[in-house]
Amino acid sequence: MGKNNRNKNNKSANNKQQQSATNTLVDHAQGAQSSSKQQQQKQQLVPSKRPSLTLQKRNELSALISTLLEIGFKQPTNPKEEWDQYIEIQTLLHRVQILEAPLRRHTCNPNASARMANIENFYRWATENGLRYDGVRIAQFEGYELGLEATRDIAEEEVLFSIPRKLILSEENMDLENSPAQFGSMTNLKLSYALMLEALKPNSFWKPYIDLLPEKYNTVLYFTTKEMEMLRGSNALSSALKQCKAIARQYAFLYNCTVQAPRTDKFNSMGQAFKEQFNYELYRWAVSTVMTRENMIPRASVTKKVATNGAADASQQTETIAALIPFWDMANHRQGRVTSFFNLATDEMESTAQYDFKKGEQIFIYYGDRCNADLMIHNGFINPTNPKDYVCIKLGLGTSDPLFEQRAKLLNLMQIGKNTDLKLLPPPAYISPELLAFVRVFNMNVEQLEHWITSERAMDIMHIDCALETTLESKTWQYLQTRLMLLLRVFSTTLEADEAQLAAYKKDELYLCYVEAMVLEYRVLEKRILAAALDYAKQRVKA
Repeated sequence: MGKNNRNKNNKSANNKQQQSATNTLVDHAQGAQSSSKQQQQKQQLVPSKRPSLTLQKRNELSALISTLLEIGFKQPTNPKEEWDQYIEIQTLLHRVQILEAPLRRHTCNPNASARMANIENFYRWATENGLRYDGVRIAQFEGYELGLEATRDIAEEEVLFSIPRKLILSEENMDLENSPAQFGSMTNLKLSYALMLEALKPNSFWKPYIDLLPEKYNTVLYFTTKEMEMLRGSNALSSALKQCKAIARQYAFLYNCTVQAPRTDKFNSMGQAFKEQFNYELYRWAVSTVMTRENMIPRASVTKKVATNGAADASQQTETIAALIPFWDMANHRQGRVTSFFNLATDEMESTAQYDFKKGEQIFIYYGDRCNADLMIHNGFINPTNPKDYVCIKLGLGTSDPLFEQRAKLLNLMQIGKNTDLKLLPPPAYISPELLAFVRVFNMNVEQLEHWITSERAMDIMHIDCALETTLESKTWQYLQTRLMLLLRVFSTTLEADEAQLAAYKKDELYLCYVEAMVLEYRVLEKRILAAALDYAKQRVKA
């Protein structure tokens, strides 16, 4: 979903899976007839012989897991330490993947064509279970792999499809009595766990959907060290490293509370299979599937109350959970407006056309207001014409500042944190109101701070045309100019060099894999925002 693969020369970078021994399926529930969810799960056909690891390998894995957890909870004190931690984590995960190679799930959908081979089975399964669609089909699109295609002219606001809750995968499909109690309220982790359980079942209800999913993604979890290094100097690097660190920590956490759980823990047959077959590659795939395709829907209890009473109170309406929605999640992103909503009355996800589509055109939906750094890190694509893009810069007050308390108090009046990320915007806005206000407060003297703290018009500080002393305004824009110059100098390449390289790539004069091209273009877009804001700051200094 949302994969904007613009690489004309993209080579398939598939992970070669080691083929598992042939599994003999055994029916553990012969003759049992029950409608209860628990008894149905006991009837699942499960492998009698599964791939396994030697005790020696398990012991080595346990040591690696302990080290991953130790690093995962260690806070870096500077960018260099953060990068060093990333390298150490990647080294550990590389060894983990080698040890876990026999456990890897065999897949047969390394590319879009292979995924499309499963399409008829998916349609049959989805329609038999309530999918309704008209004038839409799943198709291949150059640069996007799979997407939704209009099979006739479609008018704006026309209903495209309706997907019942029965076809929506969430934590509610999982036997929570047999899931790790440590999950708590982490709905994304629960969804990833549910997806992994279903992926390991040879006869899962969700198999036709899972067979249509990509084998790997372009999220930062799949970046090589070389590809990640291309983000050095970028605003997005720290967020990308944090994401990789968090997922490695979650993998280690999940390993400890499932694989290394005491044998007395209650697990159904597939829960036991999970204990034996869980591996990092499976978790990386599952969490990337969730990151790139999830939507939030109301819990089933909310729609049941609506069906019974005709309404749900406000607190219940906010009880949402992460979910995967087959068919809907094949739609790619384009700027527009949100046109997908969960209908509480019918208990279905419904989507309408955000504008007119001609027959044969790709049908896009809008994922919401997100910057390119967020799209790249969590979805594996960027939007070169994103009007909602921005670059964050981190600013904070020094506790040794004698005016720290007054500055923090004034910032609090404007609901701005004393240590926070603030936005640089594309032209013509350049500087967000919060960033401008922070820098102004940062440069105020004691008299100016006291004046604005006692004023009823403190929010005016956020306005570009706020009446302030000339000296303060001069300091504000000089500070921004210096800071922006430093941010651009952190990069190892100039904007002009990156633009030249990107132009060569688009002319097929330079080969880059998809991720390399995406990161290069992201760098160009970030630097353009920084450069435009710098020019604007220089103009304000001269004024």
